[in-house]
Amino acid sequence: MSDTRIELIQGLQTGARETEKLFTSLTPDQLDTPVYSDGARWTGRQVLAHLITIETSMHWLFRNILEGGPGSPEDFDVERFNRSQPRKLDGLSMSELVSRFREVRGETVRIVEDMREQDLARQGRHAFHGQGRLGRFIRWAYEHAQIHENDVRKALSLPDT
Repeated sequence: MSDTRIELIQGLQTGARETEKLFTSLTPDQLDTPVYSDGARWTGRQVLAHLITIETSMHWLFRNILEGGPGSPEDFDVERFNRSQPRKLDGLSMSELVSRFREVRGETVRIVEDMREQDLARQGRHAFHGQGRLGRFIRWAYEHAQIHENDVRKALSLPDT
């Protein structure tokens, strides 16, 4: 397996452990605390739901680009997606959310494991980042989670890791 693919897989796996560690350490009150006061106005629990729904949609994106497709449609409405999708998981327990996150991240890792090094250079459109390389979009999966985790820590006055 190539060095870049190994690096991406390790980043995804390490990131998954960090995400799970943070969200399983939070109390029910902390999980229900608002993290964002504008836009989607997510609580800690909804941030985890967002990570699940957005990464699930990335599977479609990765496969589309791998198959020679253009990636995300130009008219994809990220804001509408973010407002509507995480709410669909509101009825799940915290253990169900963590399990779902684990499954989704596991599938992301499997997709990367099945790629060839040259696949990482394939070009496509990401709904948030625009045109770019597939390898960059994969890296964004764990960087995106880190950004939200830092926001959760800040909202709850928790120390950075």
